[in-house]
Amino acid sequence: MLQLALRTLRFRAGIFVAAFIAMFFATAIMMACGGLIETGIRTAVPPEQTASADIVIAGDQEYHDSGGDPDEPPILPERVRIDAGLADTIAALPGVHQIETFVFEGDPPAGTVDAIGVQAEPGVDVGELRERIDAELDSRTITLVGDERGRAELREAMESGVTVMALAGVFTAFAILVSVFGVASMLALSIIQRQRDLALLRAVGATPRQLRRLILRETLLLSLLATALACIPGRFLGGFVFDRLVAQGIAADGVVFHQGWIPTVAAMVVAILAAVAGAQGAGRRASRIKPTQALAEVSVEGKMIGAGRLLLAMIVLAGGTALTLVTIVVMSGPLTPATGAPAVILLAIGFALLAPVLTKVTTFMVQWPVRAVGGATGELAVLNARGRSGRMAAVMGPVILLTTVSTGMLYLQTTNDEADRQSFAENLVADAVVTTEDDFDPHLVEQLSNLPGIAGASEYVASVGFIEDPPDSSPMNEGWTLQGVTAEGAEATTPVEVTAGSLSDLHADTIAIEDQHGDKLGVDIGDTITLRMGDNTARDVQVAALFSAPEDYSTLLLPADTLAAHTTAGTATRILVTFDENADPEQLVADLERVTAGADGMAVTGRDVLLEEYDDQKQTATLAIYIMVLMIAGYAAITVINTLASSMLARRREFGLQRLAGSTRGQVMRMVGLEGAIVSVSGVLLGTAAAAAILVPVSIKRLDSVLPAGSPWIYASMAALTILLTLGAMLLPAWRVTRGRPAEAALAIE
Repeated sequence: MLQLALRTLRFRAGIFVAAFIAMFFATAIMMACGGLIETGIRTAVPPEQTASADIVIAGDQEYHDSGGDPDEPPILPERVRIDAGLADTIAALPGVHQIETFVFEGDPPAGTVDAIGVQAEPGVDVGELRERIDAELDSRTITLVGDERGRAELREAMESGVTVMALAGVFTAFAILVSVFGVASMLALSIIQRQRDLALLRAVGATPRQLRRLILRETLLLSLLATALACIPGRFLGGFVFDRLVAQGIAADGVVFHQGWIPTVAAMVVAILAAVAGAQGAGRRASRIKPTQALAEVSVEGKMIGAGRLLLAMIVLAGGTALTLVTIVVMSGPLTPATGAPAVILLAIGFALLAPVLTKVTTFMVQWPVRAVGGATGELAVLNARGRSGRMAAVMGPVILLTTVSTGMLYLQTTNDEADRQSFAENLVADAVVTTEDDFDPHLVEQLSNLPGIAGASEYVASVGFIEDPPDSSPMNEGWTLQGVTAEGAEATTPVEVTAGSLSDLHADTIAIEDQHGDKLGVDIGDTITLRMGDNTARDVQVAALFSAPEDYSTLLLPADTLAAHTTAGTATRILVTFDENADPEQLVADLERVTAGADGMAVTGRDVLLEEYDDQKQTATLAIYIMVLMIAGYAAITVINTLASSMLARRREFGLQRLAGSTRGQVMRMVGLEGAIVSVSGVLLGTAAAAAILVPVSIKRLDSVLPAGSPWIYASMAALTILLTLGAMLLPAWRVTRGRPAEAALAIE
């Protein structure tokens, strides 16, 4: 069987080259995603300022008591500083040669530093010294060695590592689903195209077991070669994508890309298993069918869809439908894509699996315009599409996948971004923003508030924190937004309506929370809440006010000076100013500029500066999604081209016989073009329907619109690209196989 498998690979090179390409690119994409995950897990940052230290002591930027997954703790947004006096304690330990303290950013509070570098005495085991040091540290302090040391310098490293790992993890799952489907579809098509060979083997005495062994060995030989050759391109692809993430500010500049043997082997195993499962599933019927029936079905269309494929399609569609319902009913705000994106993938694969059934429907719908345009050639194209629906379904599946993934994922992102931006703009009450590079004069806020036409002014500080007591959980376990405000101007500069207490009481250790949130926690005015601040310090604060706010306003209000003390900057750098309803904005801006003109580094801007910053942050995250979608859509496009080209090259004998029967080469090409139109238009329509199943309800929920947000040119360009790819992948190979003499083509192996 091994010798027969090698001969099959040799004499059916065209079919197997297409399958090889599918497995090669699938493996490369999965390796790249795996490398990104490993990079996020390692978060290796070669040290610069701390390079001379063997061990670096720094604050733990992970918050381990959030109540979420202990393996995925949230990252604290502010620098966690450590006690400077710890240096004397560590210096007294045996094996310590030298101690050095470091401050990397900001002006730390008295008695604290950013990190402590420890140099071991010659001959001292660093691992043992690290254990002695760890014994002296509290839970907020950690030791770093090797390439971990750079994390103390680059505070953003941990957060970017988590972001990269999360993005790569999600899209690894998507890539596996899409790649497995692509590989399985390509191998299924190769079985269909070799139906005559397999039928003849059964007719001359091959047992079903021998046939399955033949298919298994062919697939293993091909997949082992494809996955092995994908190792180097997979690493370069991962590095290329990571560099793009760094360039866009998604990954911190300084983190080193890593792709070891684990993601490489894992990608190879997944690709091989997908290939084997796809080939065995497609060859199962060919090995069980009676030889006479198999030979008859070479020329006659067999069963429309197998029970196993139908069951799998129903399961996948049920999963996609369930996620769609969860997205509509349960999810809200920025959490929408968490279930919406997987729903797109599952719906795409479900529709593609049902392609044998859907092909019959779409061919019936488009047969009249095709016949009207093509005449006799169009009639022949329709008959081919109806008579070879199995082959047509195999080539239409990737077209459906490409359309659904590209349009569905992109419009889901644009719709969510637009809804989030509208919510942010609605919650932004201020009309002007005063910024400074250093800090403000303590009396500036009061001075601005007393200007004629000013409704209120407030310092603005932003951070993230967690409620520890009473026990509480935040959205996605990422913490609550903390906003520092000036008590007297808070009500005028925030989108809240006080329902109990007063925002003017926000001084010292106090807090204002949304009233429904307070009911959930069981707290009222005068009760105490324990907050874990962004710098990992705990602070008890008393509830001074309760308020109602818009649905997406998950913010806790604290005094600006209280919150600023727990930020890396240590001070407020912005003042929000709200104008009276009938005031002249231009005159008020001029008044603000006059008051702040004497201070260095101070500027007055409109509220647009906050919107621009928000857009920049969202754009950064959106670009990461686009990069990942481009990878998946790119693979789907390769699968389209690969599948269609393979299908056309296998029809050389058919085209030769058609020309011997009287058709000209031009008529054959027109027939192929019309078949391509049927495949591409049907695939685009079905892909659009699959994407609309999730996009329409999400758009209605978030934007009160049936149409999703985003330029219509996104859809037009993706649909046009899909149609051009489909026609090109069919017409170019058909042009090639019809160049020779018809009599020679009629004798070719099909």
